[in-house]
Amino acid sequence: MCEAALGSGRARHVLDAPGIAFAIRDGTHLAYQVAGTGPPEIVFVGGSMATTLAWDDPVTAKGFRRLASFARLTTYDQWGTGRSDRFNPSDAPSLTDLVSDLAAVIDAAGVTDPVVFGTHSGGAVAALYAATYPVRQLVLCNTWARLQVADDFPIGFSDRVLDRLEERYRTEWGQGRIYNEFAPRYDDAPPGQVELASTSQNQLLTIFRINRTYDIRAMLPTLSVPTLVIHLAGNVNIPPDHGRFIAQAIPNARLVLLPGTDQVFLRNYATPVIDEVERFVTGDLSPFTDRVRATILFTDIVDSTPRAASLGDEAWSALIDEHNARVKRQVVAHGGRVLKSTGDGFLVAFAESDAAAAVRCARASMVAVADLELQLRAGLHVGEVFPMGKDDVSGLAVHFAQRLCGRAEGDEVLVSAAVREGCAEGNLDFAPRGEAQLKGIPGSWEVFEAR
Repeated sequence: MCEAALGSGRARHVLDAPGIAFAIRDGTHLAYQVAGTGPPEIVFVGGSMATTLAWDDPVTAKGFRRLASFARLTTYDQWGTGRSDRFNPSDAPSLTDLVSDLAAVIDAAGVTDPVVFGTHSGGAVAALYAATYPVRQLVLCNTWARLQVADDFPIGFSDRVLDRLEERYRTEWGQGRIYNEFAPRYDDAPPGQVELASTSQNQLLTIFRINRTYDIRAMLPTLSVPTLVIHLAGNVNIPPDHGRFIAQAIPNARLVLLPGTDQVFLRNYATPVIDEVERFVTGDLSPFTDRVRATILFTDIVDSTPRAASLGDEAWSALIDEHNARVKRQVVAHGGRVLKSTGDGFLVAFAESDAAAAVRCARASMVAVADLELQLRAGLHVGEVFPMGKDDVSGLAVHFAQRLCGRAEGDEVLVSAAVREGCAEGNLDFAPRGEAQLKGIPGSWEVFEAR
């Protein structure tokens, strides 16, 4: 990807998905992968999250590549998930069995001084392992000690809530909606195939019943290992009170609450979480070169669906081709780079310093297609992005610009305060549009219209 589009920086850190090996415990094959070099040695315990699939996803794999940039990283699929063996639901593993599986993976991978990093239901497995075996450090993220409410545990969930979730697992697994609630995909592509590849329905229901019934509260005060507890403060699945409880129960544990809403942090909040992990494990932040700052522009055709229906496929296709050609000419003329077509719009990247050019590109694109009787809307933001191959980027800045675009009306360009500040020398006029809450992005944000 050209530096003119995304700014300059050091060469990217690139690491392909590592090969899969298998640890065997009592005849059960557990798929694991090792990447990077250490010390330190981090063992990622994802619980019911299939990590081999996460390595295959270029977005979530960035988090693993980041961990492997400063540590020897071992990831594995829990029994019943991903590429590991399935179990007989009538003879489901206990939490103790899952800890023994982790021990088998650590032994097979040759890890000698593990930093155990547990998230989701893997937090309980990681904590119990640290109470049983020697570990260097323990990291727990977005996890819980107990799910069910009790007289002495008011932050738990009622049976009614847990029963409803179990019924959703029974009836909706494979449609993509549940995964999207745990780790939203902002391209609105329901990842039903990811759900079905991660585990089958009968395995999932059994895993959920294990997760809803375990209780590790009594064990937490016995931990003497240095412990970091991270929780996303806006987590809509497991509220931050669960992280607070764990941090208070473990002697001398450190609690860090970070902005964010997802339960599975790797898709949209990997950077701030792993920043904290690296500080905790190494004492510092090393330069990780996947991150660059850029100006991101999203464009979209207003009311494209009814227009397509009225024109028919052939005429609409010809109109879209002409729209695409005209917008691309404006992008090139203003120094940007088209990264991706969204069907009726574009994701475009400019250098961080070219915010004013990006705004002018949005306005010029609207003028360029006006005689086609098309109205465009646009959203812009300046922030960190992560290059994904030659022609794509990911990161919160992308979602921010996309959400602003979705709020705009026809012929409107909505921008963030960061874009407005970046255009201070550009002789552009911005009208305040108040503060807005953007789906999936915590907090309220100032929005401006570029006129």
